[in-house]
Amino acid sequence: MLDNLNQDVSILQPSLQMTDSQVQNRIRQMKMEDPEEQTCYQKFCNLFTIEYYREYFDVTTELVISKVVNSFNPFSGTFFDIGGGIPELYGPFWILNTLIFTVALSVNISKYMQLQPGEHFEYQFQIVPFLAIFMYLKTLIVPMIYRVALKCVSQDRLTLLHCFTIYGYSAVVMIPVSLLNSIPNPAIQWMLLVYVLFAQTSFLTSNFNQELKYMPKEKKYMIVGLVAVVQITIMILYKFYFFSSINYQQLGLVKRKSHNHILSHILGAN
Repeated sequence: MLDNLNQDVSILQPSLQMTDSQVQNRIRQMKMEDPEEQTCYQKFCNLFTIEYYREYFDVTTELVISKVVNSFNPFSGTFFDIGGGIPELYGPFWILNTLIFTVALSVNISKYMQLQPGEHFEYQFQIVPFLAIFMYLKTLIVPMIYRVALKCVSQDRLTLLHCFTIYGYSAVVMIPVSLLNSIPNPAIQWMLLVYVLFAQTSFLTSNFNQELKYMPKEKKYMIVGLVAVVQITIMILYKFYFFSSINYQQLGLVKRKSHNHILSHILGAN
């Protein structure tokens, strides 16, 4: 077992920014990977233990801030250089939940700003579970799509956890934009969403390209095209569901009115 640990010690060397607990967690994980040390549960159900994910949530505040700042620069291409490129899930987890909160808040603000005189405002908490399902599903599915695509072009350095990390941080730009989307003006909302689409797509592709720079252009274009198609699809769903149909139908702006009045109100508002 000591020989295996000596062979794997290089895994601990890429980053001087690893905390002591991260190093200890990695050593403990390598011990658990030794067949002689593993229990039957660890062999087949290790993914379902808290211990397996602990090291991915053990990060410093400085590291998270550095990654957040880097995420606002769509052309940096240096995201994987921060912290030695070690994947973590702490930042993506809190960015995702903050985004859910800000979108739900902005939808309610948008509804309030569009109330007609005499109409009663009601908070729409029922949007939160639908929003959470949408956000969590895209955060789980999209990195898997990117990982499969990278695997198809023979790029094995970036693991699935790397894809989860960079995609989670790429969403940080949506937090301030989601608050600005509360402005009930379709033109402003579209401009903000186009900016998010451009910023996120550029950030992802610039960092993926750093990993694909020695590969043929055809493979690079395939990854860039895939990222663009996925991001466009998500932005369209986001716009038309949370800032179009919800504003006028599900949030109750048009209840207690006749069908003709509802239709004219929707058409007039859009």
